[in-house]
Amino acid sequence: MSASTLAGNAGILVVRRFAAYKDEPWRLYHYPNGPYASRIKALRGRLVLLYEPRRGGDAPDSPTGGRSAFVGWAFLGDSRPDPDDATHSYVELRHACEFAEPVSLATAGVSQVVVRSAVAQIAAAIAEKVLQAGVAAVLQPAGQVSEGLVDLSGSPDLANRPIREVLTSRPVRDRAFRARVVRDAYDGRCAFSGIRMTNGHGRAEADAAHIRPVENDGPDTVQNGIALTKTLHWAFDRGLLSLGDDGRILTIERGLDDAVRRLLIPSATAFLPASAGERPHPAFLRWHRANVFKGAA
Repeated sequence: MSASTLAGNAGILVVRRFAAYKDEPWRLYHYPNGPYASRIKALRGRLVLLYEPRRGGDAPDSPTGGRSAFVGWAFLGDSRPDPDDATHSYVELRHACEFAEPVSLATAGVSQVVVRSAVAQIAAAIAEKVLQAGVAAVLQPAGQVSEGLVDLSGSPDLANRPIREVLTSRPVRDRAFRARVVRDAYDGRCAFSGIRMTNGHGRAEADAAHIRPVENDGPDTVQNGIALTKTLHWAFDRGLLSLGDDGRILTIERGLDDAVRRLLIPSATAFLPASAGERPHPAFLRWHRANVFKGAA
C-alpha cells in the first residue's frame, strides 16, 4: 500500500468488549459530552482506529482480558444526542471492520500515552502504519495455499493501492471477517448443525454469515457474525432460521423443509464461542429477528 494517502488526521476510539456506556459495538459509539464532543466533531468523516484496552475482557465483571491492541477500523459518521441522557451522545461508526489479527502498540510503534484518552487525534502516518499491519494477513499473494481453516490469500493488485481503497475493498473485508468468525470464534464448526467439515487443505466448509447484513449497515465484526453451512446460511439470510439471545435456534412454524430441520442440532441450542466477546451481540440478533426472521421470536 502506498504511504501518506490519508488526508489530514485520523483518530483513535477506545472500545471495551463490555463497555460502561451504551455502545452498539462497531455501529454506535456512546460518549459523554464536554471535551469529547469537540474531538468527535473534528474527526467526523475521518478514519478512526478502534483500540481495545486490557480492561473489559471475557466477562462483563472482569477487569482484564481485553486484547490491549488495535482491533479494527471505521469511518466516523454523524453524532446525535442520547434521548435518555442529555449528558451523552452517540456517533455512528460507518463501514466498520475488524482486523483478522489485532495489532499491538509495540508493532504499530504507538506510545501507551496515545490511548489514555477515549477519543484522540493521531497523525495519518501513524494510522497508516497500524492499518498496514492490520490488513497484512489478508493481502497474501494470490495462489498461495493457506493451511488452516480459512484461506487468506489476497489480491496482488491491491498491494500498492491507496490505503483507503484497500480498506473499502470487499475481498479484503470478507477475508478479515471470515478469519475472525470461522477460524477464531467457531473453529470451523457450523453453529446450527455442529458439523465441522474441511477440505484437503484443512479449509472449513462453513461460511461466515452476517447477522445484520452489510447493506443494512451491519459491520464486518465477529459479534455480527455466525459460522453456518451453506444451506443453513441461505436459510438464515431468508428468515427461515434465527437465533435467540439465549442461544436457542429459532425456526419458522411452517414451510421449513424437513431435510433442513434434520441438519439442526437436536437440542436446538446453537454451538457458540466460549468467549462472550465473540458471541453474537444481542443488538444484532434483535435486528435479525425484527427485520429478517419470518417466524415468531
